[in-house]
Amino acid sequence: MVVKAHPGHPELSRSTATITHQALAEAGTPPGVFGLIEGEQAGIEALRHPDLRAAAFTGSERGGVALARIAAERPEPIPFYGELGSVNPVVVTPRAAQTRGVQIADGYVGSLTQGAGQFCTNPGLLFVPAGDGILDEITRLLRDVPAAPMLNERITDAYLDGARRLARRAGTRKVVWPDDEASTAPRLLAMELTEFVTDGTAAAEECFGPLGLVVTYERLDDVTAVVAELPGQLTASLHAESEEAGEVAGLTAALVERSGRVLWNEWPTGVAVTHAMQHGGPFPATTAPTTTSVGTAAIERFLRPVAYQSWPQLLLPPPLRDDNPWGVTQQVRE
Repeated sequence: MVVKAHPGHPELSRSTATITHQALAEAGTPPGVFGLIEGEQAGIEALRHPDLRAAAFTGSERGGVALARIAAERPEPIPFYGELGSVNPVVVTPRAAQTRGVQIADGYVGSLTQGAGQFCTNPGLLFVPAGDGILDEITRLLRDVPAAPMLNERITDAYLDGARRLARRAGTRKVVWPDDEASTAPRLLAMELTEFVTDGTAAAEECFGPLGLVVTYERLDDVTAVVAELPGQLTASLHAESEEAGEVAGLTAALVERSGRVLWNEWPTGVAVTHAMQHGGPFPATTAPTTTSVGTAAIERFLRPVAYQSWPQLLLPPPLRDDNPWGVTQQVRE
């Protein structure tokens, strides 16, 4: 396995690599199983190396598409698992807003600003009923959140540029905005659903950082049609009441169609490393929507299935033998 160090924290990458080398050596792993490389050009050269069999990437849509093209245009193309961009839409129903609007606003602000908004599952797009008070509560809470340092200058600049670009879009208005344009403080934009529809998917582009776009709507049914046209997402969340389950079936189906993980009355920033986790989604969230980059199933991206048919026991891998020396679960047809 070859890991390309992140240019934003090279010393941390080197220290982590040192610990990994030591742990592998103590476990008896042969030398050369793990390696660390640095620099963009080194990463591209590794991707083109004939011995490489698969590649994974987390970053921008632009960078991921370029790397996917390199992987596909090799003399022997290889799988490329890119995790690119997502605004992770959240829909709040009128009944949920009326029942627990303050609680929802508090949860949204906490999720939006966690880690200075530097989560790929950051809820950057929020649909709420018009005039329900949630937008006012979010505004009040967000103004009290101080600016926090971002990982590096490149990410900071991209956040500030993306925020300014979204704020210039027709129909958007600044709700929370720092006096200092260079500040990394949270920002909140708002627009009506009709304006969001007119703008198309441009208003749904990712701005990596603590920026939220709140879209207000009059009819929940109209949101379903809008969600169905969104780009692919890592997550999609629905805040509703239990008694509304039958009423939101169509909206639920639209959220499922456009995302890899759907949440009911929860926030998406927490990603658990478990058997059930699915951290993926339709493009541009990822380039391989049938896979996950978090959870136990993530290792399957780097495994190639092989079927052994009618082979003698001596030549079979241990997990496939009848005596099953590794004690793995086997399905046997008598």
